[in-house]
Amino acid sequence: MGVISKIIEKIKGERIIKTETDNKKILTLTDGPEGTSVKFNGITYSRRAHNAIFTGSYWDYFTPLPLIYDKPDILMIGLGGGTIVYQINKLYRQKTRMDVVEIDDKMVKLAKDFIPKDIKTIALFIEDGIEFLKKNKKIYQLVFLDAYDGDKIPDDFLNEKAIEYIDKSLSDDGILAINYAMSFKAIVFLQNYINKLKKHFKVYLVNNPMGSGNTIILCSKKMSKEEILIKINKMPERKDNLHILKGYNNMSNG
Repeated sequence: MGVISKIIEKIKGERIIKTETDNKKILTLTDGPEGTSVKFNGITYSRRAHNAIFTGSYWDYFTPLPLIYDKPDILMIGLGGGTIVYQINKLYRQKTRMDVVEIDDKMVKLAKDFIPKDIKTIALFIEDGIEFLKKNKKIYQLVFLDAYDGDKIPDDFLNEKAIEYIDKSLSDDGILAINYAMSFKAIVFLQNYINKLKKHFKVYLVNNPMGSGNTIILCSKKMSKEEILIKINKMPERKDNLHILKGYNNMSNG
């Protein structure tokens, strides 16, 4: 670790637990005041708060979605460090089944240290998400898309073909939830992406009232916003999840 890295680490109060490098990629598992984090070239991909399930950030907005179904099969594309996997398992235990696809084997290595060892209800596939979707024959009630290369969703996931693959992988009442980071470039292309999604889904936007800069794009095959909210509001109201319920109850049409 260089001198500058040591200074930044000290200022942030973070302790680097583990590092994985690959060409220009630097993946780190750190521990600090906000909790344990997995970072990609300094960008936080995952965070697990100390002694809490919710983080106050965009990951939390995926957590009520399993309430829409009795015992959903979930496909997650993009593991990152595993925040969402950790949260879903903590909240629902044996009530969900998750298939998780992650292209980066070094990210998987860090995630294995990030995710508590008692989480066993996932099947992990180390491969390209698009290739997985191409050959997939399984039907899911929920698909979570959180695949990122640096600070942007890879272009392959934003095209018509990827949307078609996901559509075919979803049940008739299925929902696709997308983490969309609102960088300047991403904002410019957002409406174009929404228009593509609308060819297959009803599209809604869940804006984070905590101000993380991320929007969750919710794509439903047939459920109206009102039908989704009835299910989402089954989440027991607690002091640490009010931001989630507020975000969904202020959900807008895409």
